[in-house]
Amino acid sequence: MIEELQSYKVKKQAQLFKVGLKLIEDHFVVSAFGGDPVNPNRIHKQFLYDGKLAGMKRIRFHNLRHTLATIMLEIGENSKVMSERLGHSNISITLDKYSHVTQNIQDSSAENFSKALGKKSLEQ
Repeated sequence: MIEELQSYKVKKQAQLFKVGLKLIEDHFVVSAFGGDPVNPNRIHKQFLYDGKLAGMKRIRFHNLRHTLATIMLEIGENSKVMSERLGHSNISITLDKYSHVTQNIQDSSAENFSKALGKKSLEQ
């Protein structure tokens, strides 16, 4: 991701340089041409348009955040890392919001507990 952002920054600098502008620290990653913030409605509309072109089920842009959090929980990501990535001030906010237990988490928990007891799986 860092490499992609660095590549994007170089492209953005070149783009602005062509029209006599300079990329400054206050520019947003997702920005209007001159570096100003983009209206959130525009981002949402572009997201819906791109999603439709990709054949993706229609979801709200904000749902991507919930998807990220759920996947991170399912793969066993550290709660503190999740909290920081989501921008929450403490872990309890993250866990209260996203710890709705999915079947994958239940299955993984049961399997891990079984392994801790020295069995290969619960079926044995």
